[in-house]
Amino acid sequence: MPHRHQRKADAGRPASYFSEDTIAAPASSFGGAVGIIRVSGPGAFPSLARLASGSSIFERPPRTAVRCYLRSPNGTLLDHAVVLRFVSPESYTGEDCVEYHTHGNPLIARNLVTSLEELGVRRALPGEFSFRAVRNGKLSLSQATGISDLVSAANETAVQLALEKLSGQQNRWIQELGESLRGLALRAESEIDFSEQDFGESLLPDLIKETANIVSKLQRLAGSFKRGSRIQSGVRVAFLGLPNAGKSSLFNALLGEDRSIVSGIPGTTRDVVGEHVTLSAQGASATFRLEDTAGLRASTDEVESLGIQRSLRAGQDADLILFLVDASHPDAISASEKEWVALGLPFEKSLGVLTKTDLAEPAKGSAPETSTIRVKKWVSCSAQTGAGVNELVQEMVQFSSHWYQRDPGEFILTQMEHATAVQNAVQHLERASAAPEVDLFASDIRQALHSLSPLIGETVPDDILNAIFSKFCIGK
Repeated sequence: MPHRHQRKADAGRPASYFSEDTIAAPASSFGGAVGIIRVSGPGAFPSLARLASGSSIFERPPRTAVRCYLRSPNGTLLDHAVVLRFVSPESYTGEDCVEYHTHGNPLIARNLVTSLEELGVRRALPGEFSFRAVRNGKLSLSQATGISDLVSAANETAVQLALEKLSGQQNRWIQELGESLRGLALRAESEIDFSEQDFGESLLPDLIKETANIVSKLQRLAGSFKRGSRIQSGVRVAFLGLPNAGKSSLFNALLGEDRSIVSGIPGTTRDVVGEHVTLSAQGASATFRLEDTAGLRASTDEVESLGIQRSLRAGQDADLILFLVDASHPDAISASEKEWVALGLPFEKSLGVLTKTDLAEPAKGSAPETSTIRVKKWVSCSAQTGAGVNELVQEMVQFSSHWYQRDPGEFILTQMEHATAVQNAVQHLERASAAPEVDLFASDIRQALHSLSPLIGETVPDDILNAIFSKFCIGK
Protein backbone atom coordinates (compact mmCIF):
# COMPACT_ATOMS: atom_id res chain seq x y z
CA MET A 1 0.00 0.00 0.00
CA PRO A 2 1.44 3.42 -0.93
CA HIS A 3 2.37 5.84 1.84
CA ARG A 4 3.72 8.74 -0.20
CA HIS A 5 3.75 12.05 1.60
CA GLN A 6 0.81 14.25 0.65
CA ARG A 7 1.32 17.96 1.16
CA LYS A 8 -1.85 19.51 2.53
CA ALA A 9 -3.33 22.13 0.20
CA ASP A 10 -2.52 25.66 1.32
CA ALA A 11 -5.84 27.28 2.17
CA GLY A 12 -4.31 30.73 1.78
CA ARG A 13 -2.99 30.06 -1.73
CA PRO A 14 -5.44 30.57 -4.58
CA ALA A 15 -6.15 27.47 -6.64
CA SER A 16 -4.34 27.37 -9.97
CA TYR A 17 -4.50 25.20 -13.07
CA PHE A 18 -0.70 25.10 -12.99
CA SER A 19 -0.36 23.63 -9.48
CA GLU A 20 0.57 20.05 -8.57
CA ASP A 21 -2.23 19.77 -6.00
CA THR A 22 -4.36 16.68 -5.69
CA ILE A 23 -7.84 17.60 -6.88
CA ALA A 24 -11.35 16.17 -6.48
CA ALA A 25 -14.78 16.87 -7.95
CA PRO A 26 -18.03 15.11 -8.84
CA ALA A 27 -17.77 13.52 -12.29
CA SER A 28 -21.53 12.98 -12.49
CA SER A 29 -24.69 14.57 -11.21
CA PHE A 30 -26.03 13.36 -7.88
CA GLY A 31 -29.60 12.57 -6.96
CA GLY A 32 -29.90 9.33 -8.96
CA ALA A 33 -28.83 5.78 -8.19
CA VAL A 34 -25.06 6.32 -8.47
CA GLY A 35 -22.73 9.29 -8.22
CA ILE A 36 -19.04 9.49 -9.10
CA ILE A 37 -16.28 11.46 -7.36
CA ARG A 38 -13.02 11.71 -9.30
CA VAL A 39 -9.63 12.35 -7.64
CA SER A 40 -6.34 13.01 -9.46
CA GLY A 41 -2.83 13.84 -8.36
CA PRO A 42 -0.02 12.65 -6.11
CA GLY A 43 -2.32 12.30 -3.11
CA ALA A 44 -5.00 10.23 -4.84
CA PHE A 45 -3.71 6.89 -3.54
CA PRO A 46 -2.64 8.03 -0.03
CA SER A 47 -6.09 9.55 0.54
CA LEU A 48 -7.71 6.35 -0.75
CA ALA A 49 -5.57 4.33 1.66
CA ARG A 50 -6.97 6.40 4.55
CA LEU A 51 -10.60 6.31 3.41
CA ALA A 52 -10.62 2.59 2.47
CA SER A 53 -8.39 1.37 5.28
CA GLY A 54 -8.58 -2.40 5.65
CA SER A 55 -9.85 -3.02 2.12
CA SER A 56 -8.09 -5.14 -0.48
CA ILE A 57 -8.08 -2.48 -3.17
CA PHE A 58 -4.27 -2.14 -3.32
CA GLU A 59 -3.94 -5.91 -3.58
CA ARG A 60 -6.08 -5.93 -6.72
CA PRO A 61 -4.86 -4.93 -10.19
CA PRO A 62 -5.41 -1.32 -11.30
CA ARG A 63 -8.67 -0.61 -13.15
CA THR A 64 -10.43 -3.28 -11.08
CA ALA A 65 -13.76 -2.34 -9.50
CA VAL A 66 -13.57 -3.10 -5.78
CA ARG A 67 -16.41 -2.80 -3.27
CA CYS A 68 -15.28 -1.37 0.03
CA TYR A 69 -16.43 0.63 3.02
CA LEU A 70 -15.31 4.25 3.08
CA ARG A 71 -14.68 6.01 6.38
CA SER A 72 -13.80 9.61 7.16
CA PRO A 73 -10.45 10.44 8.80
CA ASN A 74 -12.18 10.31 12.21
CA GLY A 75 -13.68 6.87 11.47
CA THR A 76 -17.25 7.85 10.54
CA LEU A 77 -18.79 5.52 7.95
CA LEU A 78 -19.31 7.42 4.68
CA ASP A 79 -20.66 4.77 2.29
CA HIS A 80 -20.32 1.27 0.89
CA ALA A 81 -18.96 2.12 -2.55
CA VAL A 82 -17.30 0.74 -5.66
CA VAL A 83 -13.81 2.18 -6.13
CA LEU A 84 -11.42 2.06 -9.09
CA ARG A 85 -7.82 3.23 -9.15
CA PHE A 86 -5.86 4.20 -12.25
CA VAL A 87 -2.06 4.23 -12.09
CA SER A 88 -0.14 6.96 -13.90
CA PRO A 89 0.15 7.33 -16.85
CA GLU A 90 -2.78 5.01 -17.69
CA SER A 91 -5.54 7.36 -16.62
CA TYR A 92 -7.64 10.19 -18.02
CA THR A 93 -5.32 12.86 -16.63
CA GLY A 94 -2.08 10.89 -16.94
CA GLU A 95 -1.74 11.05 -13.13
CA ASP A 96 -2.68 8.61 -10.38
CA CYS A 97 -6.48 8.73 -10.28
CA VAL A 98 -9.26 7.28 -8.16
CA GLU A 99 -12.96 7.08 -8.98
CA TYR A 100 -15.41 6.62 -6.11
CA HIS A 101 -18.75 5.24 -7.34
CA THR A 102 -21.05 5.96 -4.42
CA HIS A 103 -24.77 5.87 -3.83
CA GLY A 104 -26.29 8.92 -5.48
CA ASN A 105 -27.38 10.86 -2.40
CA PRO A 106 -25.85 14.38 -2.59
CA LEU A 107 -25.11 14.22 1.16
CA ILE A 108 -22.77 11.28 0.54
CA ALA A 109 -20.93 13.25 -2.12
CA ARG A 110 -20.60 16.25 0.18
CA ASN A 111 -19.29 14.16 3.08
CA LEU A 112 -16.80 12.32 0.85
CA VAL A 113 -15.42 15.52 -0.66
CA THR A 114 -15.16 17.05 2.82
CA SER A 115 -13.18 14.02 4.02
CA LEU A 116 -10.87 14.29 1.00
CA GLU A 117 -10.29 17.97 1.81
CA GLU A 118 -9.32 17.00 5.36
CA LEU A 119 -6.66 14.75 3.78
CA GLY A 120 -5.14 17.61 1.75
CA VAL A 121 -7.14 17.28 -1.45
CA ARG A 122 -8.67 20.45 -2.87
CA ARG A 123 -11.76 20.94 -4.98
CA ALA A 124 -10.98 21.02 -8.70
CA LEU A 125 -11.35 24.12 -10.82
CA PRO A 126 -13.69 23.95 -13.85
CA GLY A 127 -12.10 21.73 -16.48
CA GLU A 128 -9.02 21.04 -14.37
CA PHE A 129 -9.03 17.29 -15.04
CA SER A 130 -9.06 17.94 -18.79
CA PHE A 131 -6.37 20.60 -18.36
CA ARG A 132 -4.11 18.02 -16.73
CA ALA A 133 -4.90 15.55 -19.51
CA VAL A 134 -3.68 18.14 -22.03
CA ARG A 135 -0.64 19.03 -19.93
CA ASN A 136 0.33 15.37 -19.66
CA GLY A 137 -0.19 14.61 -23.34
CA LYS A 138 -3.30 12.46 -22.92
CA LEU A 139 -5.46 14.84 -24.96
CA SER A 140 -4.83 17.61 -27.46
CA LEU A 141 -6.29 21.01 -26.61
CA SER A 142 -8.79 20.56 -29.43
CA GLN A 143 -9.90 17.19 -28.04
CA ALA A 144 -10.31 18.68 -24.56
CA THR A 145 -12.59 21.42 -25.87
CA GLY A 146 -14.46 18.69 -27.73
CA ILE A 147 -15.28 17.09 -24.38
CA SER A 148 -16.64 20.38 -23.06
CA ASP A 149 -18.70 20.88 -26.22
CA LEU A 150 -20.02 17.32 -26.06
CA VAL A 151 -21.19 17.69 -22.47
CA SER A 152 -23.08 20.90 -23.29
CA ALA A 153 -24.33 19.93 -26.78
CA ALA A 154 -28.07 20.50 -27.09
CA ASN A 155 -28.69 19.21 -30.62
CA GLU A 156 -27.44 16.48 -32.96
CA THR A 157 -25.28 18.80 -35.04
CA ALA A 158 -23.52 20.08 -31.91
CA VAL A 159 -22.92 16.47 -30.84
CA GLN A 160 -21.34 15.63 -34.21
CA LEU A 161 -19.09 18.70 -34.13
CA ALA A 162 -17.94 17.80 -30.62
CA LEU A 163 -17.26 14.18 -31.57
CA GLU A 164 -15.16 15.31 -34.55
CA LYS A 165 -13.02 17.36 -32.18
CA LEU A 166 -12.86 14.59 -29.59
CA SER A 167 -11.83 12.02 -32.22
CA GLY A 168 -8.98 14.30 -33.32
CA GLN A 169 -10.27 14.86 -36.87
CA GLN A 170 -10.22 18.64 -36.57
CA ASN A 171 -6.86 18.63 -34.82
CA ARG A 172 -5.27 16.46 -37.53
CA TRP A 173 -6.56 18.78 -40.26
CA ILE A 174 -5.11 21.84 -38.53
CA GLN A 175 -1.88 19.98 -37.79
CA GLU A 176 -1.53 19.33 -41.53
CA LEU A 177 -1.94 23.05 -42.23
CA GLY A 178 0.65 23.72 -39.53
CA GLU A 179 3.09 21.32 -41.18
CA SER A 180 2.55 23.09 -44.51
CA LEU A 181 3.36 26.41 -42.85
CA ARG A 182 6.49 24.97 -41.26
CA GLY A 183 7.57 23.75 -44.67
CA LEU A 184 7.10 27.22 -46.14
CA ALA A 185 9.07 28.78 -43.28
CA LEU A 186 11.94 26.29 -43.65
CA ARG A 187 12.19 26.86 -47.40
CA ALA A 188 12.19 30.62 -46.90
CA GLU A 189 14.80 30.38 -44.16
CA SER A 190 17.00 28.16 -46.32
CA GLU A 191 17.06 30.89 -48.94
CA ILE A 192 18.05 33.39 -46.24
CA ASP A 193 20.87 31.12 -45.02
CA PHE A 194 22.32 30.84 -48.51
CA SER A 195 21.50 34.35 -49.66
CA GLU A 196 25.14 35.11 -50.45
CA GLN A 197 25.26 32.25 -52.94
CA ASP A 198 23.59 32.56 -56.31
CA PHE A 199 20.92 29.91 -56.72
CA GLY A 200 19.01 31.74 -59.43
CA GLU A 201 15.55 33.23 -58.96
CA SER A 202 14.08 33.73 -55.49
CA LEU A 203 11.61 31.20 -54.13
CA LEU A 204 9.41 34.01 -52.77
CA PRO A 205 6.83 34.12 -55.63
CA ASP A 206 6.23 30.38 -55.38
CA LEU A 207 6.03 30.52 -51.59
CA ILE A 208 3.44 33.29 -51.77
CA LYS A 209 1.33 31.25 -54.21
CA GLU A 210 1.34 28.28 -51.84
CA THR A 211 0.44 30.56 -48.94
CA ALA A 212 -2.71 31.73 -50.73
CA ASN A 213 -4.23 28.25 -50.56
CA ILE A 214 -3.66 28.04 -46.79
CA VAL A 215 -5.07 31.55 -46.30
CA SER A 216 -8.25 30.52 -48.13
CA LYS A 217 -8.74 27.47 -45.90
CA LEU A 218 -8.13 29.42 -42.69
CA GLN A 219 -10.42 32.27 -43.76
CA ARG A 220 -13.20 29.76 -44.29
CA LEU A 221 -12.47 28.19 -40.91
CA ALA A 222 -12.50 31.58 -39.15
CA GLY A 223 -15.78 32.45 -40.86
CA SER A 224 -17.38 29.29 -39.48
CA PHE A 225 -17.32 30.53 -35.88
CA LYS A 226 -20.61 32.44 -36.02
CA ARG A 227 -22.35 29.29 -37.24
CA GLY A 228 -20.52 27.21 -34.64
CA SER A 229 -21.56 29.50 -31.81
CA ARG A 230 -25.20 29.38 -32.96
CA ILE A 231 -25.11 25.58 -33.19
CA GLN A 232 -23.50 25.30 -29.75
CA SER A 233 -25.14 28.19 -27.87
CA GLY A 234 -28.34 28.82 -29.81
CA VAL A 235 -29.82 31.08 -32.46
CA ARG A 236 -30.73 34.35 -30.72
CA VAL A 237 -34.47 35.08 -30.82
CA ALA A 238 -35.86 38.40 -29.51
CA PHE A 239 -39.54 38.69 -28.54
CA LEU A 240 -40.62 42.26 -29.34
CA GLY A 241 -43.99 44.00 -29.22
CA LEU A 242 -46.21 46.36 -27.28
CA PRO A 243 -46.88 45.73 -23.57
CA ASN A 244 -49.32 42.85 -23.03
CA ALA A 245 -48.79 41.50 -26.54
CA GLY A 246 -48.31 38.03 -25.04
CA LYS A 247 -44.51 37.91 -25.20
CA SER A 248 -43.97 36.33 -21.79
CA SER A 249 -46.80 33.82 -22.28
CA LEU A 250 -45.40 32.65 -25.62
CA PHE A 251 -41.86 32.65 -24.17
CA ASN A 252 -43.03 30.31 -21.39
CA ALA A 253 -45.03 28.15 -23.83
CA LEU A 254 -41.96 27.53 -25.99
CA LEU A 255 -39.87 26.73 -22.92
CA GLY A 256 -42.52 24.45 -21.45
CA GLU A 257 -42.22 26.17 -18.07
CA ASP A 258 -43.09 29.44 -16.35
CA ARG A 259 -39.79 31.28 -16.59
CA SER A 260 -41.04 34.79 -17.32
CA ILE A 261 -43.67 36.59 -15.21
CA VAL A 262 -47.07 36.83 -16.91
CA SER A 263 -49.31 39.70 -15.80
CA GLY A 264 -52.04 41.89 -17.23
CA ILE A 265 -50.25 44.93 -15.83
CA PRO A 266 -48.33 46.72 -18.63
CA GLY A 267 -44.61 47.06 -17.97
CA THR A 268 -44.28 43.91 -15.85
CA THR A 269 -41.24 42.72 -17.84
CA ARG A 270 -38.52 45.32 -17.29
CA ASP A 271 -35.39 43.50 -18.38
CA VAL A 272 -34.34 40.93 -20.95
CA VAL A 273 -35.02 37.39 -19.70
CA GLY A 274 -33.01 34.77 -21.59
CA GLU A 275 -33.24 30.97 -21.72
CA HIS A 276 -31.96 28.20 -23.99
CA VAL A 277 -34.25 25.64 -25.59
CA THR A 278 -33.96 23.07 -28.38
CA LEU A 279 -37.06 22.86 -30.57
CA SER A 280 -37.92 20.22 -33.19
CA ALA A 281 -40.21 20.19 -36.20
CA GLN A 282 -40.59 17.75 -39.11
CA GLY A 283 -37.50 15.76 -38.21
CA ALA A 284 -35.23 18.81 -37.83
CA SER A 285 -34.16 20.57 -34.65
CA ALA A 286 -32.42 23.77 -33.65
CA THR A 287 -31.20 25.31 -30.41
CA PHE A 288 -32.40 28.80 -29.55
CA ARG A 289 -31.53 31.49 -27.07
CA LEU A 290 -34.97 32.99 -26.39
CA GLU A 291 -35.02 36.56 -25.06
CA ASP A 292 -38.22 37.95 -23.57
CA THR A 293 -38.09 41.75 -23.55
CA ALA A 294 -39.87 44.76 -22.09
CA GLY A 295 -42.91 46.03 -24.00
CA LEU A 296 -42.24 48.84 -26.47
CA ARG A 297 -43.87 52.13 -25.49
CA ALA A 298 -43.06 55.66 -24.34
CA SER A 299 -42.46 55.56 -20.59
CA THR A 300 -41.53 58.07 -17.91
CA ASP A 301 -40.50 55.28 -15.54
CA GLU A 302 -36.68 55.24 -15.44
CA VAL A 303 -36.36 51.51 -14.82
CA GLU A 304 -38.89 50.60 -17.51
CA SER A 305 -37.17 52.95 -19.98
CA LEU A 306 -33.86 51.18 -19.39
CA GLY A 307 -35.62 47.88 -20.03
CA ILE A 308 -37.04 49.21 -23.30
CA GLN A 309 -33.56 50.33 -24.40
CA ARG A 310 -32.33 46.80 -23.74
CA SER A 311 -35.25 45.48 -25.78
CA LEU A 312 -34.08 47.58 -28.73
CA ARG A 313 -30.52 46.25 -28.38
CA ALA A 314 -31.83 42.70 -28.14
CA GLY A 315 -33.68 43.22 -31.42
CA GLN A 316 -30.59 44.63 -33.12
CA ASP A 317 -28.39 41.75 -31.92
CA ALA A 318 -30.93 38.99 -32.60
CA ASP A 319 -30.70 36.47 -35.42
CA LEU A 320 -34.49 36.17 -35.48
CA ILE A 321 -37.12 38.66 -34.31
CA LEU A 322 -40.60 37.59 -33.27
CA PHE A 323 -42.77 40.73 -33.41
CA LEU A 324 -45.89 39.97 -31.41
CA VAL A 325 -49.27 41.62 -31.94
CA ASP A 326 -52.32 40.98 -29.73
CA ALA A 327 -54.96 39.54 -32.08
CA SER A 328 -57.66 40.00 -29.41
CA HIS A 329 -57.31 43.79 -29.57
CA PRO A 330 -58.92 45.31 -32.69
CA ASP A 331 -56.51 48.26 -32.78
CA ALA A 332 -53.34 46.32 -31.93
CA ILE A 333 -51.98 46.21 -35.48
CA SER A 334 -52.33 49.93 -36.10
CA ALA A 335 -50.94 50.66 -32.62
CA SER A 336 -47.95 48.41 -33.31
CA GLU A 337 -47.11 49.93 -36.70
CA LYS A 338 -45.48 53.04 -35.23
CA GLU A 339 -43.27 51.01 -32.90
CA TRP A 340 -42.23 48.63 -35.70
CA VAL A 341 -41.25 51.46 -38.04
CA ALA A 342 -39.28 53.12 -35.22
CA LEU A 343 -37.32 49.90 -34.67
CA GLY A 344 -35.96 49.97 -38.21
CA LEU A 345 -35.17 46.26 -38.12
CA PRO A 346 -34.73 44.18 -41.31
CA PHE A 347 -37.79 42.21 -42.35
CA GLU A 348 -35.56 39.34 -43.59
CA LYS A 349 -34.95 38.22 -40.01
CA SER A 350 -38.43 38.98 -38.67
CA LEU A 351 -41.56 36.91 -38.17
CA GLY A 352 -44.88 38.48 -37.22
CA VAL A 353 -46.87 36.59 -34.58
CA LEU A 354 -50.57 37.21 -33.93
CA THR A 355 -51.10 36.12 -30.33
CA LYS A 356 -54.12 35.39 -28.12
CA THR A 357 -56.03 33.97 -31.07
CA ASP A 358 -58.26 32.10 -28.62
CA LEU A 359 -59.65 35.48 -27.54
CA ALA A 360 -59.81 37.09 -30.97
CA GLU A 361 -62.99 37.87 -32.90
CA PRO A 362 -62.24 37.10 -36.57
CA ALA A 363 -64.52 39.80 -37.95
CA LYS A 364 -62.71 42.62 -36.15
CA GLY A 365 -59.34 44.22 -36.76
CA SER A 366 -57.28 44.81 -39.89
CA ALA A 367 -55.24 42.17 -41.71
CA PRO A 368 -51.55 42.23 -40.71
CA GLU A 369 -50.41 41.63 -44.30
CA THR A 370 -51.78 45.05 -45.34
CA SER A 371 -50.05 46.91 -42.50
CA THR A 372 -46.70 48.69 -42.54
CA ILE A 373 -45.26 45.94 -40.32
CA ARG A 374 -43.00 44.28 -42.88
CA VAL A 375 -41.99 40.76 -41.87
CA LYS A 376 -41.16 37.58 -43.78
CA LYS A 377 -44.32 35.84 -42.66
CA TRP A 378 -47.21 36.05 -40.22
CA VAL A 379 -48.09 33.18 -37.87
CA SER A 380 -51.14 33.01 -35.61
CA CYS A 381 -51.09 31.19 -32.28
CA SER A 382 -52.39 30.99 -28.75
CA ALA A 383 -50.00 30.38 -25.88
CA GLN A 384 -53.00 29.56 -23.70
CA THR A 385 -54.44 26.73 -25.84
CA GLY A 386 -51.32 25.82 -27.80
CA ALA A 387 -53.07 26.34 -31.13
CA GLY A 388 -50.59 27.41 -33.80
CA VAL A 389 -47.53 27.04 -31.56
CA ASN A 390 -46.29 24.03 -33.54
CA GLU A 391 -46.58 26.05 -36.75
CA LEU A 392 -44.51 28.81 -35.16
CA VAL A 393 -41.87 26.30 -34.05
CA GLN A 394 -41.75 24.93 -37.60
CA GLU A 395 -41.11 28.43 -38.98
CA MET A 396 -38.39 29.08 -36.38
CA VAL A 397 -36.60 25.80 -37.12
CA GLN A 398 -36.86 26.34 -40.86
CA PHE A 399 -35.55 29.91 -40.53
CA SER A 400 -32.55 28.62 -38.56
CA SER A 401 -31.70 25.75 -40.91
CA HIS A 402 -28.94 27.71 -42.71
CA TRP A 403 -26.93 27.84 -39.49
CA TYR A 404 -26.78 24.03 -39.51
CA GLN A 405 -25.80 23.50 -43.14
CA ARG A 406 -22.32 22.00 -43.67
CA ASP A 407 -20.28 21.00 -46.67
CA PRO A 408 -18.79 17.47 -46.59
CA GLY A 409 -15.55 17.49 -44.62
CA GLU A 410 -16.06 21.07 -43.42
CA PHE A 411 -14.84 21.89 -39.91
CA ILE A 412 -16.63 24.47 -37.78
CA LEU A 413 -15.18 26.39 -34.84
CA THR A 414 -17.20 26.68 -31.63
CA GLN A 415 -14.67 28.40 -29.33
CA MET A 416 -14.06 32.16 -29.41
CA GLU A 417 -10.39 31.65 -28.48
CA HIS A 418 -9.93 29.34 -31.47
CA ALA A 419 -11.64 31.77 -33.84
CA THR A 420 -9.44 34.63 -32.61
CA ALA A 421 -6.34 32.47 -33.08
CA VAL A 422 -7.28 31.65 -36.68
CA GLN A 423 -8.11 35.29 -37.46
CA ASN A 424 -4.70 36.37 -36.11
CA ALA A 425 -3.00 33.68 -38.20
CA VAL A 426 -4.80 34.91 -41.33
CA GLN A 427 -3.57 38.46 -40.69
CA HIS A 428 0.03 37.27 -40.45
CA LEU A 429 -0.33 35.17 -43.60
CA GLU A 430 -1.82 38.09 -45.52
CA ARG A 431 1.19 40.16 -44.50
CA ALA A 432 3.45 37.32 -45.59
CA SER A 433 1.73 37.26 -48.97
CA ALA A 434 2.61 40.93 -49.43
CA ALA A 435 6.17 40.63 -48.08
CA PRO A 436 8.75 42.25 -50.38
CA GLU A 437 11.62 40.16 -48.97
CA VAL A 438 11.93 36.50 -48.09
CA ASP A 439 13.08 37.22 -44.53
CA LEU A 440 9.90 39.20 -43.82
CA PHE A 441 7.88 36.38 -45.36
CA ALA A 442 9.52 33.80 -43.07
CA SER A 443 8.93 35.97 -40.00
CA ASP A 444 5.21 36.36 -40.72
CA ILE A 445 4.83 32.62 -41.38
CA ARG A 446 6.39 31.86 -37.99
CA GLN A 447 4.05 34.36 -36.32
CA ALA A 448 1.08 32.71 -38.03
CA LEU A 449 2.20 29.36 -36.64
CA HIS A 450 2.47 30.87 -33.17
CA SER A 451 -1.06 32.29 -33.49
CA LEU A 452 -2.41 28.82 -34.26
CA SER A 453 -0.92 27.33 -31.08
CA PRO A 454 -4.29 27.24 -29.21
CA LEU A 455 -5.56 24.84 -31.90
CA ILE A 456 -2.34 22.94 -32.51
CA GLY A 457 -1.63 22.79 -28.77
CA GLU A 458 1.95 24.04 -28.85
CA THR A 459 3.13 26.71 -26.39
CA VAL A 460 -0.33 28.03 -25.58
CA PRO A 461 -0.20 31.21 -23.43
CA ASP A 462 -1.44 30.77 -19.86
CA ASP A 463 -4.18 33.38 -20.20
CA ILE A 464 -5.67 31.56 -23.19
CA LEU A 465 -5.56 28.23 -21.33
CA ASN A 466 -7.31 29.82 -18.35
CA ALA A 467 -9.97 31.33 -20.62
CA ILE A 468 -10.64 28.02 -22.36
CA PHE A 469 -10.78 25.71 -19.33
CA SER A 470 -12.64 28.10 -17.02
CA LYS A 471 -15.71 27.57 -19.24
CA PHE A 472 -15.70 23.80 -18.63
CA CYS A 473 -18.01 22.22 -16.08
CA ILE A 474 -16.66 21.04 -12.72
CA GLY A 475 -15.40 17.44 -12.79
CA LYS A 476 -14.32 17.44 -16.45
